Amino acid sequence: MLRYPENLREITTPPERLYVRGRFTEEDALAVAIVGSRAATSYGLAVAERLAADLAARGVTVVSGLARGIDSAAHRGALRAGGRTIAVLGSGVDVIYPPENRRLAGRSPRTVQSSRSSSRARARSPDIFPRATG
Repeated sequence: MLRYPENLREITTPPERLYVRGRFTEEDALAVAIVGSRAATSYGLAVAERLAADLAARGVTVVSGLARGIDSAAHRGALRAGGRTIAVLGSGVDVIYPPENRRLAGRSPRTVQSSRSSSRARARSPDIFPRATG
């Protein structure tokens, strides 16, 4: 049985459910989220990948979405350094989006869908992670 991560209990509106593929470990308590633009510059991608690799090499779990851009770069960097990653998805854990990240998702030991709904195989929808405006 999955124990709900303590860090998530501390946020203002924690998700009601987590659907998880893989396992959480005690080491995952030391984690940093790296997220950013889907349309990142080459500099931004390089910095995200290097930062994630440096953190992972020091035992920090890298948490990110699995979107194009900065999120993907963070996972690549952490995995290249032999570290742990957690992918937080807006879609179900069995629906990897974007499709080009299926291989990357397969290398990440944990994939999490945080949800207020009951569907594990929820399709990706634009309203799950709304774009910033302004």
